[in-house]
Amino acid sequence: MTIRYNTLVVWLSALLLCSWWAFSHIEVRTDMSLFLPEGTAPDQKLLLNEINQGEANRLLMMAIKQGDSAGRADISQQFAAQLRKSPFFERVENGTPSSIEIDPVLFKYRYLISTDDSADQFSPERLNTALVQRLEELKSPFPTPFKDLLSADPMGTYQSMLGNWLAEHDINREQGVWHSKDGEMALLLAQTKAGGLDLDQQQLVLSFISTEFARVSNGQAYELIVSGPATFGVESRNIIHNESQSLSIVASLLIGFLLFNAYRFLPYLLIAALPLLSALLAGAILCQLFFDELHGITLAFGITLLGVTLDYPIHLFSHLRKEHAVKKSMQEIWQTMRLGVYTTCVAYLVLLTTEFSGLRQLGLFTLTGLLTAALTSRFFLPHLFPTAFLPPKPKGMSLLSTLLNRRKWPSLVLYIAAIISLASLLLSMNALWQDDIATLSPLPQALLKQDRLLRQQLVSSEPNHLLLVRGKDPESILISTEAIRERLKHDHERQILTDIKLPSDYLPSQHKQRLRQRSLPDSEQLSENLQQGIGETPFRDTAFEPFINDIQKSRAYAPLTYSQALETDLKPRLESMIRQGPTDWFGLIPLHMEGDSESIATYLNKALPDVRYLNLRSEISGLVGDFREQILQRIALGGLLMLLLLWYGLGSLKAALNTLIPIAVAILTTVGVLHLSGEPLNLFHLISLMLVLGIGMDYSLFFSRHEQREGGELLTLHALSVCALSTAGVFAILASSSIPVLHAIGQTVAIGVAMSYLSTYALSRRIS
Repeated sequence: MTIRYNTLVVWLSALLLCSWWAFSHIEVRTDMSLFLPEGTAPDQKLLLNEINQGEANRLLMMAIKQGDSAGRADISQQFAAQLRKSPFFERVENGTPSSIEIDPVLFKYRYLISTDDSADQFSPERLNTALVQRLEELKSPFPTPFKDLLSADPMGTYQSMLGNWLAEHDINREQGVWHSKDGEMALLLAQTKAGGLDLDQQQLVLSFISTEFARVSNGQAYELIVSGPATFGVESRNIIHNESQSLSIVASLLIGFLLFNAYRFLPYLLIAALPLLSALLAGAILCQLFFDELHGITLAFGITLLGVTLDYPIHLFSHLRKEHAVKKSMQEIWQTMRLGVYTTCVAYLVLLTTEFSGLRQLGLFTLTGLLTAALTSRFFLPHLFPTAFLPPKPKGMSLLSTLLNRRKWPSLVLYIAAIISLASLLLSMNALWQDDIATLSPLPQALLKQDRLLRQQLVSSEPNHLLLVRGKDPESILISTEAIRERLKHDHERQILTDIKLPSDYLPSQHKQRLRQRSLPDSEQLSENLQQGIGETPFRDTAFEPFINDIQKSRAYAPLTYSQALETDLKPRLESMIRQGPTDWFGLIPLHMEGDSESIATYLNKALPDVRYLNLRSEISGLVGDFREQILQRIALGGLLMLLLLWYGLGSLKAALNTLIPIAVAILTTVGVLHLSGEPLNLFHLISLMLVLGIGMDYSLFFSRHEQREGGELLTLHALSVCALSTAGVFAILASSSIPVLHAIGQTVAIGVAMSYLSTYALSRRIS
């Protein structure tokens, strides 16, 4: 009997039980917000919350392509009407005034919140101009949706108010709906009720949009493009899910091939898989218990354990001897293996103190996985073998024996690589670090380019530029933004702000509403002005009694409050700019600007000293840069702890330093190779170098172990060669991922493992 089946059955039963719990309880999250720093200052937290949960995350931009302009306009009208009837959207706009139904509250308060507060708005001349315009609208072949409001609103105040709200900026219109500037696409804008991070609900929204468009277009050759944060989130989830599956399958096949080729003994494949499965399940379950969720990136990172945790059974397989029992062979290598596990765990303890929730998950997952794999390999694996086990002879021993007699070439290759890498670091003009968090997006560039195109056509605000206004309540925010508007009106340099929409443009402060009330004419004055304004138009003198009555009622209304306005069609616009924070209220106002960030910041700091200008991308990059400095300091502390641990474990400071030197050379060379290849380093390259540190520590300890001098040198070389091939192979597969996080980790560790193997093999002999 090759395997003790009783031990195997118990182990497999435990794995099945854990698998059942994992599939029943683990919730996988896929948005990238977990890999953003959480921030410490109030403004930092506010910005990060805006990225993760802001109103902009609920915005969907749509474009209808193909066909002629009239056909696209007709489809746009039908499609928008169907979307407005659904329960998924707060607003749907396509450029037609009728796209917002008449709101009774806003109509009631139209004279207090209108954008027209000029002193002569009710003069005979203005009244006459308005009446002539209404007459032209009635004669138009296209019926106006406001004709029933004529007697109560001859000035078209409500119509003008809606038009100003719809015209976020100068969007091109054709056939009564929004079109792209080249006239090739009909455009729509929709805001979902579900949050942008509620990916399950957003998936339903996108499915509904697709179904309704197919029904409205009725088989005609029209194409719908949908873009926005929710689309990105759903697409990212699909990419992460699909790549996690495919990469895991490919990596598993590679590992199986390498193990079988190294030992030609099928039971080893099953035996090696048990610590790995135990590690994956333990890491996933512990992350779920501590974080109440498991990120898809963390789960995908689990495939890297294929190339790390397998090292432990591989060490055992290669060091088995005919004259030794399996338990004795494990005991001989355990002291070295244990020290390697401890030092690797010290490296990953750094991740548990970071401000990235996702990185804390990676740290906990890896720590748990490595410890589980090491402990199960030590205490359970030997019990799978019978007492009189005859191990198969490892394959490739003759080749490795030849390599042992040719020790100069590893040193030569290492020296050349180290010199080239160091030269690239010292002489290259390219930046070493990349702090732009946007580079971590897993989305294809074509999709991002499409989003930029639609955003240029539809959204006036630049999402990276914001004004931050703070106040004790919404009313104070409205007063502050009214002051901003007044300052901009009298600032002749304000052309740098080509367009800016303030919350007070939609809802004036209560103070300003009262001022407008005082400016409204009494019934006698209004009647006199109206009589003169009617002039030669065909309207009767008595036709506008409702208008006169509404003006008089408006003089007595209590001002419209923020809470009341949230019950109207203004809700999505106000909520997108005014929100409540933990301690106060704040307004975040998107800016549409022309010019570079530095000149914009200089202008705004001078023109609007009471508000804060925020460049979202720069702020986040600054946070990432600060975090990088912090984690480098923690890695230095981790390195010191590793040195102390090695000093204690090896009993000599010299031996500890000799163990670390080859790893330092490997890491330096890895960084140089990445830089030479034009790969700017980000936080995940840094995390990967920690993994290289742990793997290299294992190689260095085994190459330097005392047992090599007692005939085990060839067996150690075989074990580490199989370990390096399997680990580098798995991470090379990971480097092929289109997900930047996984690509960075895979590329760095694949290069780092190769350099670690080379440097520890070449240098450990010289310094031991």
